[in-house]
Amino acid sequence: MSSTTIPRIVLLTSPGTYGSIIINTLAQHAGVELAGVGLTNRVYRNTGLIGTVRKSVQRMGWRYTAYNALASNVAWTILQLGKRPSGLTTCKQNVRPIVDVNSAETLAWLNEIKPDYVASFYFNQWIGAEVRLLPKRDCVNVHPSLLPAFRGPDPVFRALQRGVTDIGLTIHRVADDFDAGTILHQVGHTINPTSSVFNVYCECAQRGANLLGDWLATGGQVQVNEATETTDALADKTTEAGQGDYATFPTAAEVRDFVQSGGSLIRSKELRQTLKEIS
Repeated sequence: MSSTTIPRIVLLTSPGTYGSIIINTLAQHAGVELAGVGLTNRVYRNTGLIGTVRKSVQRMGWRYTAYNALASNVAWTILQLGKRPSGLTTCKQNVRPIVDVNSAETLAWLNEIKPDYVASFYFNQWIGAEVRLLPKRDCVNVHPSLLPAFRGPDPVFRALQRGVTDIGLTIHRVADDFDAGTILHQVGHTINPTSSVFNVYCECAQRGANLLGDWLATGGQVQVNEATETTDALADKTTEAGQGDYATFPTAAEVRDFVQSGGSLIRSKELRQTLKEIS
């Protein structure tokens, strides 16, 4: 890819606050073309909405379930009523709900767009080999931690739970296992230990989307710890499945202990302000 070619990307993300920030940031980035957006439905496979809520409450408790609902479903409904996020208009008709990212329908949609990159960010589905091989350049994911640390679906909660303030963002190649592909680019940053999980994720969505846009715009070079290396030089640094610190969603007891120790999942004032700021 020449330095003057703007890479075309299809973004896979979630409807809600975080996804809206990611969409708008990439849509406004001068170095990339947001050619399509796939939105996951956030419903467990073979389980309806009611079953998903019941399963979530059983596994993670009502606090975490309510936080997820406010940051995603409730926020998305409010935003859609105002025809937001505005970044979706840049994709024209290439916006679609994704029930199964590996389905024939999704593959046909992606093949029609012919993107240079498929990029997932805050996307909750496993991406199979056929999807990963479809883009011209690569299939990558943005993860809000310095992998292999804090692998798993909620790295921000885990960082705040353990009092970690130095986190970061990782762009890595999508592999068979979650958060286990070759690390392509990493940048660290510090978070306020008194911040809510919601507020940190909003910050990570903004930072991560800009990081992804900047990285793609400059040719997608492998850059780890501020040093640029060739892909071949990183062959022995691939994050293997099982390495690092993997943790699944928090249990109801973990969330209760987190809140009782002064932690916060989401604050109503922050949610209202963020929804107001999303164009």
